[in-house]
Amino acid sequence: MRKLWVVCVFAALPLHAAGFDFAGQSARAMGMGGAYVAAVDDPSAIYYNPGALGLLKKKKALSIGIAAVKPNQGLFQGLPPGIAAGTTGEQKTSISAIPHAFATLPLGTSAVLGIGTYSPFRMRTEWKDSPLFAGRFLSRRSQIDTLDIATTLGVKAGPLGLGAGVFYRTTKLQASRRVAAQLSGEQREIGDLSMQTDSKSTYGWTAGLMLRPSANFSWGASVRSKTKVTAEGVGRLTQIATGDSQLDTLVRASFPFEQDLALTSTLMLPAQLTTGIAFVPSKPFLISVDATRTQWSRIQNYELGFVSNAVFNTNYRLDLKDAMSYRAGLRFMFPTGPQVRVGYALEESPQPNATVGAFLADASRSTITAGFGLDWLDVAVAWTSREGRVVTTNVDQLNGNWRGDEWALLVTVTK
Repeated sequence: MRKLWVVCVFAALPLHAAGFDFAGQSARAMGMGGAYVAAVDDPSAIYYNPGALGLLKKKKALSIGIAAVKPNQGLFQGLPPGIAAGTTGEQKTSISAIPHAFATLPLGTSAVLGIGTYSPFRMRTEWKDSPLFAGRFLSRRSQIDTLDIATTLGVKAGPLGLGAGVFYRTTKLQASRRVAAQLSGEQREIGDLSMQTDSKSTYGWTAGLMLRPSANFSWGASVRSKTKVTAEGVGRLTQIATGDSQLDTLVRASFPFEQDLALTSTLMLPAQLTTGIAFVPSKPFLISVDATRTQWSRIQNYELGFVSNAVFNTNYRLDLKDAMSYRAGLRFMFPTGPQVRVGYALEESPQPNATVGAFLADASRSTITAGFGLDWLDVAVAWTSREGRVVTTNVDQLNGNWRGDEWALLVTVTK
């Protein structure tokens, strides 16, 4: 029955565009569009710029918060040529909650120790179950989760702050897709294949510096290293009834349903370099501008290889390129202390037209943010719009029009 082992593979769309980095690690930062590398003055410096630790006004502090992200819509309209002509797809719009926490402690008069946890890269997509979505044969659900635990040390040397540290990162990849087989000359949908790697850990490093020659101007830069791990995992194939009991019995005898199928995958995440300035044109205003280069070109594909069942091997080709993001923010402080913030971010897509389609249907994105802060509480909201992308050269022939947008709400408490 080997002729039954003819498996088709096709597509899915991620929650985040412009790659899948996640900059929402502080409501203070997000209120200013994430332009924070030269403006940070709280424990989130552990993430945004370790060089700022030694220059913190309040060196002993704790910051805890959460980001809630909800896609407003994620839509696909198939176009010719290819397999998707006349088909549609729509994402489920479930909320993702991403926590962050940072703590700092002075060491003497010129050094500060920082410990924090955050999620720098995330992707989560789930398509509504519909036979009209041609991409279901590549990915019905896809997810990348990372969690960093960072230990950093910052020191002050006059107006200059220097910082560095290491982070312990766990990474996990999940995906599922429908499986089809050629049965009596006709392609039939016969199963759902879920794939999942173990949470694999590795180490990376981070460093930064901040120059603050006066209270009205600062310049900052930070860098975070790439990481790479080889992870093991399992796949599991669940049968889908065709409605023909005799055919279902034949299929059940020919495929390894309801078994743990060993797999491996190499998970690469990119390095990032950010630089920016912050200045006070006149009290009570602060303006901050950042630019970030992300080394997405290190990621050419994610492949899930089955150790003993190569017929189920799944390769998500990406061919990503290095990309820039630009952020700007404005903060206004009232005489009594409360702050109002607004910001804007423009992020380039690292994905070429040829691989836009399923596991990652990326596009450049624009984000408008607003925030409010007290001495201990900060809240920010963000609206992200993805540039509509029309693709007619997809490598899997999954051509179409991809578009979407999302909301985010961040709350951070700092003591």
